[in-house]
Amino acid sequence: MTTIHPADIESELDRIWDSLQGSNKMRACLFNLIIYAKKCQRVGYLNQIAQKVIEKFPSRVIFITYDDTCSNQDLQTSVSVMTADEGEYEIACDLIEVAVCSKDHPRVPFVILPHILPDLPIYLVHADDPSFENPIAEKLEHLADRIIFDSEAASDLPAFAKAVLSHDLRCGADVADLNWARIEGWRQLFANVFKSSEELERLKHTSKISISFNSKETDYLCHTNIQSVYLQAWIAVQLGWSLKKVNSKEEHLTFHYESEFGQIESVIIPDSSEELSPGRLLKVEVETDREYRYSFKRNLRCPHHVMIEKSSPEFCSLPVNYVLDKDVSGQSLVKEICHKGTSVHYTKMLQLLSDIKNESLCNE
Repeated sequence: MTTIHPADIESELDRIWDSLQGSNKMRACLFNLIIYAKKCQRVGYLNQIAQKVIEKFPSRVIFITYDDTCSNQDLQTSVSVMTADEGEYEIACDLIEVAVCSKDHPRVPFVILPHILPDLPIYLVHADDPSFENPIAEKLEHLADRIIFDSEAASDLPAFAKAVLSHDLRCGADVADLNWARIEGWRQLFANVFKSSEELERLKHTSKISISFNSKETDYLCHTNIQSVYLQAWIAVQLGWSLKKVNSKEEHLTFHYESEFGQIESVIIPDSSEELSPGRLLKVEVETDREYRYSFKRNLRCPHHVMIEKSSPEFCSLPVNYVLDKDVSGQSLVKEICHKGTSVHYTKMLQLLSDIKNESLCNE
């Protein structure tokens, strides 16, 4: 891809579109999508996510990567066209890429500002750890209508939670999280299974929750326990449990809660699966002090299917099949773009995690 001067971005885009006249490409844009990340192996993954987004929602993509280990290169910009195959016609979108070293990092907001399309929403994917001070990221956040964080970038989950809550108060933009979106199907599953007053009462008497997750790592996904931490924390908040302590032993992370009915132990267990993306939940088991047991287990031959089993000393119900959304790269970002506002459930869950001391929670 040819590097151009920042002042030539729009003229180069015009030249590209002029050359495409008469082709089956249709230019479209619903919003501005800014992706901001440190240069690393995850850049390729973020590119894939951007591609999936434009297949659902055409947008002008501004992809910013910074490298804080170099200081001898100038800011580099390039432009191209991303396409989404739509049969007879291809929907095509502008892609503006900005690569910068530490010396020219402060120039980034001034470079991209003239190229944000006016009167269209601005979505910012903040794919860096917000718990570290970053004045450039902060300036970008003030431009955004919605900030979508990637908790995979967090090295310390309680610190990440505090930082996101701070951004939510300071910026005024809606806040979202890719890992929160990835457990949406499981939250809906729990809401459906325990929607009756009878089932909810049984859930309130929980004595133990065990959550198994896919701990198989890749170059771009290594904090694989975050989705399971999120799910159990969401359950705890919704049921009004008080967190007493957290400890880790032999790769198992255990949360100890207290409710009006007694003590609850929530255990997070690493497992391995070739069929699923890193971090995805494999199995959830709930035990109550009334000897009711619930099991939610993925069918690994058909991974988006979850088998639900319920039993007690008196009965054992027939298994029920529940269908989750298929695990598609980029789907979590598409979900968070679809949603409006900041989820109160999400911020309350972050509040619980932000109060944890002396535990980073992120597996290494």
